[in-house]
Amino acid sequence: MDNVSVFCFAASYTVALVLEIAGLWVRFGWHRLAMVVMAVAGLVAHSIYLAYHSTGNLAFLRTPELWYLVVAWVLAAFYLWVVFTSPKTAMGLFVLPLVLVTIVLAETASSQPFAAQRASQFWGGLHGSLMILSTVTVCVGFIAGLMYLIQSWRLKHKLPPTQGFQLPSLEWLERTNSRALGFSVVLVAGGFISGVVLSRLQHSGESDYRLLADPVVLSMLAMLVWLVVAELFRMVYPSARGGRKVAYLTLASFGFLVLTLITFTMNDVHGRPKEASASLHQNAQSHFAAFDAKHRAPIADELRLVGSMQPSPSANASWKVDELVRGANGHYLEVRL
Repeated sequence: MDNVSVFCFAASYTVALVLEIAGLWVRFGWHRLAMVVMAVAGLVAHSIYLAYHSTGNLAFLRTPELWYLVVAWVLAAFYLWVVFTSPKTAMGLFVLPLVLVTIVLAETASSQPFAAQRASQFWGGLHGSLMILSTVTVCVGFIAGLMYLIQSWRLKHKLPPTQGFQLPSLEWLERTNSRALGFSVVLVAGGFISGVVLSRLQHSGESDYRLLADPVVLSMLAMLVWLVVAELFRMVYPSARGGRKVAYLTLASFGFLVLTLITFTMNDVHGRPKEASASLHQNAQSHFAAFDAKHRAPIADELRLVGSMQPSPSANASWKVDELVRGANGHYLEVRL
């Protein structure tokens, strides 16, 4: 399992995309079988990679890198579902490029954890799950909106169907657009609220942190406001509940998603740029290493002295020391006997 790398499933998805593109001009007997086999192989390798790197509670959501890879996995699974349910549609030409772009983003994203505090694991998992679902939903709406505009343009100009490039019906695409926009509002709202709670937990006690100055929070808020306005506009005006208008709304929603993901990629955790986070992490490691080297010997001697004391007859015979010993510089060292 440790031999599976990102290159393995990225290459499989790339071959599947090449076969999809080649099918626009020529199709051979085992063309669809080869395309499905490569997509399935990529999804299996993708699953093995995520499983191997998910050792621990909520581990698959603990870093931006793995978060992007989970989004790519869901999109790839959606592509395979469409391949088996609507085999004649050219969905791969739209979904697979998005999968590959998400994998590239994962390779450029940070591998530092979102939060190390145990108290924030629940909110971190909830926030990550909601953001994955909302990202996939917005991406599906973007794909459906783009396909709707292409299909509408072809029908308007009375172009005959092209072999190997058949799109779903306008009714199906319109329905998918509307549902994607509605689900996106709910999921992004839940992700924004859980993200605010998570930021509060992460930055509790930091006097220099301002929630409304956090670029990730601001980008999420802008995206949420747009989605709410778009959904209200669609509900108030019947003419905007279908057709090209709802397709344009989903395309604009995807634009807000891209801006949010750019901000998300440039910040390891809420409110901390990637360079500052790496520097802080390195300084913390060197600081605690120096503290440990300086105070290990006297603390150990003191604890050995305490441990050699005989407990009183009234005391419990099974006792241990499990506390936080505070050093001279104000930092805490966990001691267990």
